[in-house]
Amino acid sequence: MFCGKIYVYLFVFFYSVNFTLQATSLNYYTGAVVEYHPIVEGKNTTVIAEENAKNFIKFLHTAKENQVDIIVFPENGLFSGQPRPPIYRRSFYLPHSTYLPDYKESKVLCNDSASSVMEVVKTLSCAAKNYSMYVVLNVHEKEECKNCSDGYHLYNTNIVFDRNGALIATYRKYHLFGEVGFDRTPKPKLSIFRTDFGVAFGQFICFDLLFGSPALSLVREKNITDIVFSSRWFSHLPYLSANQIQAGWSYVNDVNFLGSGYNSPVTGNTGSGIYAGRNGRIIDIWSETPTNALLIAKVPKMTNGKRKEPINQNATKIINYSAIEIPTITRQKSISQQKLWSDNLSLFTTDFLHLTNGTHNATVCHGGFCCNFTTDIVFHDHLLENGALYYRYHFAVFNGVLSYAKLGKAGVQVCSIISCLTQDSNNCNKRFDVNTNIVQPVTFNSIVISSTSEDSNNIVHFPLSIKSEMDPLNINEFTFVRKKINETHVSLNYSFTKPYNNLMTFAIYGRNFKDDDFL
Repeated sequence: MFCGKIYVYLFVFFYSVNFTLQATSLNYYTGAVVEYHPIVEGKNTTVIAEENAKNFIKFLHTAKENQVDIIVFPENGLFSGQPRPPIYRRSFYLPHSTYLPDYKESKVLCNDSASSVMEVVKTLSCAAKNYSMYVVLNVHEKEECKNCSDGYHLYNTNIVFDRNGALIATYRKYHLFGEVGFDRTPKPKLSIFRTDFGVAFGQFICFDLLFGSPALSLVREKNITDIVFSSRWFSHLPYLSANQIQAGWSYVNDVNFLGSGYNSPVTGNTGSGIYAGRNGRIIDIWSETPTNALLIAKVPKMTNGKRKEPINQNATKIINYSAIEIPTITRQKSISQQKLWSDNLSLFTTDFLHLTNGTHNATVCHGGFCCNFTTDIVFHDHLLENGALYYRYHFAVFNGVLSYAKLGKAGVQVCSIISCLTQDSNNCNKRFDVNTNIVQPVTFNSIVISSTSEDSNNIVHFPLSIKSEMDPLNINEFTFVRKKINETHVSLNYSFTKPYNNLMTFAIYGRNFKDDDFL
């Protein structure tokens, strides 16, 4: 009997070592992100979380069938709660939030009767163990504190389980998006975890993406090449829709990026994807209607700044779940298309692009920052019959400070061509109803945007684009060059590589962190 136990232990040991060596030797890992339309109504968020967890396990089951190594779930997907007004009331969330042990203990929470962790979190620890998968979850975390008003800190927190169900990483969201009932740490903390397949991941949550720390710090200071990102992103036109900013951030930093999105068309939330930096978008989803989907892809590993193999588009999957499989989409109000929020363009300098055939040159300036535009267009005016709906275009430039959802001031620098419903620039942050007949009389044979900007670690520029289907251009469809021209300045150049007749946004979008003013 004793010898039998030794045999079993040795078998498990050598199997684990062999599995780890095999996973490490591969040139890729299999990643998955979840686009999830959660349950939001119920007696309390404990019950809601338990119901959402049941659906999470369905995603895990499918992921296991597809040999997924790591899966990412969205922000607010588990502890979704009711969208308004309880998100502003700590008293609603505190009784239904979880304690967490120190991740440095690598504690397996599954079936840990001594732990004060919520049962739903233990359940998902067990699921990570049962399905032998790295699992990234977003939870509401509470921590007892002294000298605070109600005796607790309350955090929007990501947690990571390894294949054994052990808690190996946590990250508390720093840049809160109107989550006034939640706390944040005194300063951003960098969260990194390492896997048995030889990849170290950094993580951050939603609004964090638009700031220098922790997001850029992970890449610049820690040389992280792979990011997991949970979000409940509120997409804005024309610049900040979910997929275009995920793709742009991955490209500029040349990192693998696994982005999972909360799905709720009514409130303006959708957008998930897996991106391989300057090797391009691997797979993504944007849904106009309530959707539950699992996106799976083989992600090339990086060594010394280069990917070990090219993207394999044949090794990607989008698995959509029916209302029978995951019934959450039958419980929510349905709308005909995704709600989109609007960027404030009233402070921009804009100039109408006259729709005539040929080449157009323009220089537009704002706040001492100038952008040069060269466009070559073909205008098919014969398509404009019987009051047909079609997009017009403006050049739009900004350099200064804008408000993000009235949460604070952000330094922003933009050169762009954007679509508009009319010739009036006030209608450039909207789109036509996708269920109407829209014609595309404007074909851009080419666009070149160029500018000169200050060279500083406080400034980052993203190439952002969307087509009428709300997809960003892929890497073979544009070029973006940032080139140092002297000790203080860089040149920026963003251009097409093929014609398009369904363009909505083509922009160099810059963030200047030294001009930020957030609480």
